[in-house]
Amino acid sequence: MLRKLLFPSNQYNTLISVLLLLLRVAFAGMLMTHGWAKLTNFAATAEGFAALGGTVAAVLVIFAEFFCALGIITGLLYRLALIPVIINMSVAFFMAHGARLVGEHNGELAFLYLVVFVVLIFAGPGKYAIDGFFAKK
Repeated sequence: MLRKLLFPSNQYNTLISVLLLLLRVAFAGMLMTHGWAKLTNFAATAEGFAALGGTVAAVLVIFAEFFCALGIITGLLYRLALIPVIINMSVAFFMAHGARLVGEHNGELAFLYLVVFVVLIFAGPGKYAIDGFFAKK
């Protein structure tokens, strides 16, 4: 059962698979830019996350936003990669932004990412993912 969850069979039609690939690349690619900015300016990032745990929180956020986003784009351990990203976006939206979509500290972008990545975890990666090669073996 765990194998089927991690490496689902590719029973998607081509159009749906292309659309899932585009969605994965677009949203995970945009998320990677946030992770890259945090990674290249780590000292300031860790300082900014002092209220949430400092260096440890910064490392976890960078892991989710950069490295897990890379897994989402390639489709490598796709669903496992989505879990830290969903947790990260949940914390960003509910804790950092107070679940506000409008106003001074709006969490509109975090909410958008959260919704898209939750949909993607249920939709699966499509045919064009590295996990598909493991499912065949």
